[in-house]
Amino acid sequence: MSAQSNRPTEAGDETLYFQVLPAGAYYATFSAEPDDMRALLLQLLSSDTAVPYIPALLGKLTGLNSEEADKLLTTMSGRNFLELVSDPLEIVSGSLQDILPDLIGPLGEGKVLLADEQGFALAQKGFEREEEEAVAGLAADVIMLYERHESLITNQLGLLGCSWALVNAVGQSDLGFWVLTIGREKFLLIIEGMPYLNRQSFVDLTSVLIRRYLDH
Repeated sequence: MSAQSNRPTEAGDETLYFQVLPAGAYYATFSAEPDDMRALLLQLLSSDTAVPYIPALLGKLTGLNSEEADKLLTTMSGRNFLELVSDPLEIVSGSLQDILPDLIGPLGEGKVLLADEQGFALAQKGFEREEEEAVAGLAADVIMLYERHESLITNQLGLLGCSWALVNAVGQSDLGFWVLTIGREKFLLIIEGMPYLNRQSFVDLTSVLIRRYLDH
């Protein structure tokens, strides 16, 4: 949806709201490197209420002048990072213990686990108890492995992102590891088989984690 085509043109038009899309949620969390797009996405995802599209507010959120902010919004819309909607989706809230299992479940057909960088499982679907603890520990090792070789991966090899996978003979992921970076915190989303990060539940998951951990 084009950001340009959804902007109010005169007083009295219906209020439009920012809606972060799955690609935007992924971009917001796959790296901690600061840029204007990531900064805006993190602010939108950290809000407890839907954020209305108001040019003056967009300028305040981005710290850019009106022309630069308009260009940024158009670019982000073109990359399917966000859209402007008249009826925004409800923002998920509640205790992490209660809502995380329902948020991670739709992200994979089989086993799914969310762990922090210390190797503690925050939520899981499909793993046996012993598997859960072992895979959560593996998650911590994967994060340390990435951090140890981040300069090589990013600067010398020129590769973006920090996802890892155990692949089969044809190169498909049997078990994938997606690092979610939120401020100074890192989490690992572990998915068996085909991932479904293009679903709204991924946006809701990142929003919940950002609202809980971004300022810590």
